Amino acid sequence: MSTGTDDWFAFERVRRRKELVKRKEALTPMLREGLAWPFPDKVNELSKDVVSTAVLGKSPNESGARIYVLEFRGPGQYVKLGSVDQDYRRRVLQHRRIARVHQYALVDAWFSPHVPNSTELEGALKKFLRITHTQHDGEYFIGLDFDQAARVAGQLTGSP
Repeated sequence: MSTGTDDWFAFERVRRRKELVKRKEALTPMLREGLAWPFPDKVNELSKDVVSTAVLGKSPNESGARIYVLEFRGPGQYVKLGSVDQDYRRRVLQHRRIARVHQYALVDAWFSPHVPNSTELEGALKKFLRITHTQHDGEYFIGLDFDQAARVAGQLTGSP
């Protein structure tokens, strides 16, 4: 059952996300040229802000399984799907570290609330997206529209 607080968090996520999308699009030309580490502060701040916005109001404590959708941009663009049983922040930091070695930055994120069957949901999400998108390698989807992937993930988990 939705509470007034839940509605506020959902509204606030949408409001913040609009600003983050503008920032993401503004930074994309710079990312396309390829950036060496360390990235400029505005790129690092975007990466942090998209994660904090994505989990806003979704039981932010560390424990509890979730599925996630992450978007990375650099010389190209890809979406990474995954599930995590405990510390989602640590997992995101791992993906960010791996991506930046290849000149990619985390520019968008979506996290489910806690779910009891994250591995199964992740598998179902990958199977569905593989039907509609042919450029993939495991849980990496090259050129996949982030909003489409997040929308499907939200439908699978019953969350926005």
